Amino acid sequence: MKNKKIAIMTWYTYNNYGSVLQAYALRKTIEKLGPEKVDIIQYTPKPERISFFKRITLKRIQEKLLLKNYYNKELVKEKEKKFIDFREKYFSFSDKCDNSTELFKLNDEYDKFVCGSDQIWAPTVFDENYFLDFVNNNDKKTAYAPSIGLPSVKNAIIQEQMSRLINRIEFLSIREKKGQEIIKEISGRNAKVVLDPTLLLDKNDWSMLTDFKKEYKRYAVYYCLKSNNNHFKVAKKISKILGMDLKVIPAEIIDYKKNNIENCSPKEFIELIYNASLVFTDSYHGIVLSINFNIPFIAFKRFKDNILSQNSRIYHILNMTNLENRIYNNNFNYFINNIEIDFSKVNNIIQKNREESILFLKNALNKQNNKEEMTIITNRCVGCGICQLSCPAQCIDIKLNENGFYHYFIDESKCIKCNKCKNVCGQYSSESNDIKNMDLYSAFSRDKNTLMSSSSGGFAHEISKWGIENGFDIIGCVYDIENGIVKHIKVNKEEDIKKFDGSKYLQSFTRDGFQQINEMNKGIVIGTPCQIASVDKYLKILNKRNSFILIDLICHGVPSKYVWDKYISEYNNISSVRFRDKKFGWQNLTISINSSNHHNEKKDYFYQVFNSGKTFDKSCYDCKYRTKTSADIRIGDFWGEKFKNNQKGVSMVITASNVRRKNNKGIKEFK
Repeated sequence: MKNKKIAIMTWYTYNNYGSVLQAYALRKTIEKLGPEKVDIIQYTPKPERISFFKRITLKRIQEKLLLKNYYNKELVKEKEKKFIDFREKYFSFSDKCDNSTELFKLNDEYDKFVCGSDQIWAPTVFDENYFLDFVNNNDKKTAYAPSIGLPSVKNAIIQEQMSRLINRIEFLSIREKKGQEIIKEISGRNAKVVLDPTLLLDKNDWSMLTDFKKEYKRYAVYYCLKSNNNHFKVAKKISKILGMDLKVIPAEIIDYKKNNIENCSPKEFIELIYNASLVFTDSYHGIVLSINFNIPFIAFKRFKDNILSQNSRIYHILNMTNLENRIYNNNFNYFINNIEIDFSKVNNIIQKNREESILFLKNALNKQNNKEEMTIITNRCVGCGICQLSCPAQCIDIKLNENGFYHYFIDESKCIKCNKCKNVCGQYSSESNDIKNMDLYSAFSRDKNTLMSSSSGGFAHEISKWGIENGFDIIGCVYDIENGIVKHIKVNKEEDIKKFDGSKYLQSFTRDGFQQINEMNKGIVIGTPCQIASVDKYLKILNKRNSFILIDLICHGVPSKYVWDKYISEYNNISSVRFRDKKFGWQNLTISINSSNHHNEKKDYFYQVFNSGKTFDKSCYDCKYRTKTSADIRIGDFWGEKFKNNQKGVSMVITASNVRRKNNKGIKEFK
């Protein structure tokens, strides 16, 4: 393992002591096995990214309205900083990864990947990246002690996805017995039950992190993740009877109004638990660390025992150590007379499981990877076709896959492993810019015919017209009625620009159109952000980038062509298709077939499935270009209060290139 590089995929961003400390412990344990490098993958889980929806809940509103005077906001900021400082000091990280395509690049850097621990496999926050879906070789994958958290997985779709992903993991373990049973049921696999990473480190290991037994005065710790007045009263009463001060580690905002607050860092959290004489907790890791440090504890139930209960992880560790009697069930007098715990047998159980768990991890990371034979350009292909244009061996083809999306296919017998396909793939990597710092304009064409034939304000038409007047060739997409597909073509005559007018809510076949770039001296290329990202890279390799203007579109996603094929099969002799017919207003999405069959978005099932977002390819659900662009200009509809009564159309124009701006005031309209 000496020269190996290991990457850990786990939760570490939450300001939760258990999450951060399990990540620390897993990294430390693997580090002790002797690899060259151990990094935590710098990835923010999807629920955490959606911070607005996470915070705007009735509970959060109540906390802010009722408790704003009960705590010092500086204390909350102080705690956040302590977590940040801990991560910076004790963790090492991979490059930042915001999506699956960026995670996929890590395959070239790391020899092994470990997912775990914590509840990263909980179906309520399902994220396939935590099953190492982005890793291209199953031999590289190890699941160490992930937790499902719940007593069952009810959602059939998530069951199917979990089964598929779990069966691609070579070394499979789980943290709880209940999780083992669930995995067996949904995938047929036998997962080994191993210890939580915080138990892989013994007292001596933890002593390397912090100072123990600095304080000799007896005290109790109250650390509960869920606010419960009854539990707090029990803790105060028992600690008072036993003559102990009660120190509170705040987990929720309401805890800041309690006395004796310990606003601690993860390091200080370890110190507080280790030096305590008694711990009151409803936290899994609060219990686990108490057991590891041989500190008497009382475990409160945080959840009712139902299908959403997360109690199974607590039941598992207590059953394994024969400490089921440490759960508080209104048995107040029992605990007054039985506070102390004989940890001698418990320590033997933990040590035996610790040795087995570390051996599992060691065997998994030491196994030699089988040579990966297939060439994988990206795990989120968008079918742009630039890889085919760059391939010197001509072994790549672009065609529809089984789900109706254009995708690359490689003839492995011809592939020379030159990686030129990766060098031009905008999904594999790109030099994109964040649009939040760019200038925003509204624009519309003064020509009424252009405005009516365009989907929004006609900006693309007008800039294409300007381009032809100035010697640029234009590549854009058209709807091919004969073949029922959208495709990119090149034009160099003004009368042909109108072929590009209007939206086409389908994935475009770009290969033949983009191939024209090789013969062009200068041009304008219009496409979706993912397509334009690859064009940008290709032009830079050809040393033509400064001679091109790249324009990408605000994109909702592209549905499967098979959905469209089914839709148009109901019509005979199609002569015209307009995806957004402005005869019915700019802000009304209406498909017109043969100029007579009009269906608005509320009644038309193609628009219904399109708007629902349920028929897109994986790349659309995990798009890396929502807020970034490799283009010079991004365009789309300019919705909003200012234009709510406008039925003619207005373009939103985001300018990413200072070089191509004509003035600082911006272009408001075109002739």
